[in-house]
Amino acid sequence: MSDKSEEKKAGSENQSKNVTNSNETEPTLSKSQKKRAKKQQKKNSESADEKRSSSKSESEEKPSTDESKEEKSKEEELTVELPKKKQQIVPMIRKFDENGKALRTIAGNGQVFLGEITPHNIMQLKRLNEAVFPIAYNDKFYVEARTCGDLGRLAYYNDVVVGAVCCRIDDISDEKALYLMTLGTLAAYRQCGIGTVLIDYALKLCKKMEEIKTMYLHVQVNNQNAVHFYEKHGFTNDGIIEDYYRISPRDAYLLIKRIRY
Repeated sequence: MSDKSEEKKAGSENQSKNVTNSNETEPTLSKSQKKRAKKQQKKNSESADEKRSSSKSESEEKPSTDESKEEKSKEEELTVELPKKKQQIVPMIRKFDENGKALRTIAGNGQVFLGEITPHNIMQLKRLNEAVFPIAYNDKFYVEARTCGDLGRLAYYNDVVVGAVCCRIDDISDEKALYLMTLGTLAAYRQCGIGTVLIDYALKLCKKMEEIKTMYLHVQVNNQNAVHFYEKHGFTNDGIIEDYYRISPRDAYLLIKRIRY
């Protein structure tokens, strides 16, 4: 019995020694140090959670290559190519009344109309002629033009002068004739009907003036577009007048239209 009791006492002493040794190896922490350690553990766990959530969201956002290819093919099937509309820089002009006012708007917001030539806008006529014609008209021409009355008109588009016609009355072989001194439009507004508006105005003027028998004008021999334009409106080529102009080519065609006999 004594031997067993001694063995128990020795075992308990060894256990107490082990406990005391483990306590001696673990460092004792103060309260502040324990709080800091807890905070650090919390931060580490939060950062780890954030990393996990971000990696999950990235994996969800990125579709598989097969799915993206299928979506692209579907989009290509759904897209239909529409026919491209032709851009018209200068819109066509069709109908005008007797006073030259446009009955149809151009490009949805502009109108073309004819206005009188006056001393206030004579410089606009001069600038237009300098831009349109290869020859320079003298001051006498503009002095007569600013008081020509119904024998001249300016063509306006959005309050800008884009064309003009100037006429005079001549006596030829005991007959009254209307001579077209100038008729032209700016290059950007050609093939749009403005020239037709101007020539129609001159033709209507001839019909109102019963004494007018013919209308005529001169065109440079190299200006085939002008020749075709006037032939389309009933003028005939009456031959060549040599050395009519001071510029090259000097020769001119004489174009005549019979109004009445």
